[in-house]
Amino acid sequence: MQKILSLKIVLIGLVALLLQIPVEMIRGLVAERKQARDSVVAEIARGSSEAQRIIGPVLYVPWTRHSIESTTITDESGRSRTAGKEKIERGQIALLPDTLAVDGRIELQEKHRSLYTVHLYTLNATLRGTFTLPPGLGVREGPGILEWGRALLVLGIQDTRGIRDRVQVDWDGMQPALHPGGVEAAGAPNGIHADLGMLAAGKSPETHGFKIVFSLLGTERLDIVPVGAATTVSLASTWPHPSFTGRILPDAGTTLSRDGFTANWHTSHFATNLAQLHQRCVQSHQCEPFNEHSLGVSFIQPVDLYQTVERSVKYGFLFIGLTFAAFFLFEVLKRLAIHPVQYALVGIALAIFFLLLISLSEHLGFAAAYAIAAGSCVALIGYYVGHVLKSMRRGAIFALALSALYGLLYVLLRMEDHALLMGSLLVFACVASAMVATRRVDWYALSANPPGTGEPAARKPA
Repeated sequence: MQKILSLKIVLIGLVALLLQIPVEMIRGLVAERKQARDSVVAEIARGSSEAQRIIGPVLYVPWTRHSIESTTITDESGRSRTAGKEKIERGQIALLPDTLAVDGRIELQEKHRSLYTVHLYTLNATLRGTFTLPPGLGVREGPGILEWGRALLVLGIQDTRGIRDRVQVDWDGMQPALHPGGVEAAGAPNGIHADLGMLAAGKSPETHGFKIVFSLLGTERLDIVPVGAATTVSLASTWPHPSFTGRILPDAGTTLSRDGFTANWHTSHFATNLAQLHQRCVQSHQCEPFNEHSLGVSFIQPVDLYQTVERSVKYGFLFIGLTFAAFFLFEVLKRLAIHPVQYALVGIALAIFFLLLISLSEHLGFAAAYAIAAGSCVALIGYYVGHVLKSMRRGAIFALALSALYGLLYVLLRMEDHALLMGSLLVFACVASAMVATRRVDWYALSANPPGTGEPAARKPA
């Protein structure tokens, strides 16, 4: 008889393991739907404008030095003569602003494609600041004639398709001509630039002021590289769920509410080392560290639907295990015989819950989908278990316990930071309940009189 009970436990465990196959298939379906959503986002971004990154402005000035290099040549007869050869040396300077203040207002709009929603934004920004030009623009003195090229004020924009309206540039009170395209040698290959003409390279430092006004369309994320030696960034929007990204977080004065957010950043080259990173970008074309040293904000839903559903599927084995454990306890304590097929049917119903959750949540939202899927599965399993346990009252108790389990799972999914703690407490509570419920069970006597025989198991006094 003891072998029969052991075999029953092994069969129940085997059924639980086999039920992980449909659970894993559902997890694969969630990943597939998430990939489809990401494809829609990428498609909309390709048709409008992708996530934006703003770099600059950067002051770019090319130069050319012409000099004569003398060479002494000795012929076969021993006579020497001096020959002059023109030497041309080219280079450029790329200066970051001394001060930079970015003031931006962000407006959000939703774009729908099939079942999916993508968040687009329009940034209305004003950039103000100053450039301090060093003596001789920082180019070392040398022999020959130094010729300066036309100075360009370069503003790097990740996706120039997002530029809306006319960009306004002011340089020392003048409006220079604007041209599309960035300057790779300035560390901003994409964007726009203004032709400032010829800048006089004085022998003492000079300060120039600038102002840039523009509107920019983007998708879901905005990054700003704080290129100023002293940079101030202020962003405001009606979006209530911003996710601040990048290597620089906003100051403590940032406000968040249902009406939107206001965020402020203050940083300097002493904190970011951007001046050195920019020189490495210009000289060695190693621009990734410079571009990544940014601050930004993402406009996405605070809880990703597919990520939440995927997390819930990870608890599938725990759900099936706890339900089977409760089933087995009923079988042991009430001396009932439950067939492994009945275990399997209950487990399949539990797996279908996750399928209902992903399919309904794409139409109704996660909370409503969770309530409908959980309510349907609890009603079905409670009705079925009531007949299996030969008592609708027992079925109602089982359904109530299953409802509590679904409620705890919902809490776990919403409390991401404390999910491990809550999950550990849940498992401990379930094990403790099983131990308390079976504390008087004589398992040897139970093996001699397996469930379904109608003979009560011997009990030891408490």
